[in-house]
Amino acid sequence: FLLLLNRESIIYKAHFPEQPITPGVCIIQIASELLAGLLSKEVRLAEVVNAKFLSVINPVETESVTYTITKLTSDASGKTLKTAVVVSAEEVICAKLSLLYSIDE
Repeated sequence: FLLLLNRESIIYKAHFPEQPITPGVCIIQIASELLAGLLSKEVRLAEVVNAKFLSVINPVETESVTYTITKLTSDASGKTLKTAVVVSAEEVICAKLSLLYSIDE
């Protein structure tokens, strides 16, 4: 998924006015919303198993980021889903996420 960043967003005015960066919580929320859209189901983040933020995402320097869902593993009941997500800007890996979700039917 390729996402264009809006450097005029209120998020960047608050985090931080002179040097805007994309907050980690927003990076994770975007991953959750993309997963819900991909599955066409509601998902609830149950646990951040692991989150590595490797490079700052500054909307002034970076116009877009790519979210790649690298793994989707469901439990036997189909009620939980573990996913791995890589967020990158061109050749630079910005974040690696391992997330556990509850799936609503």
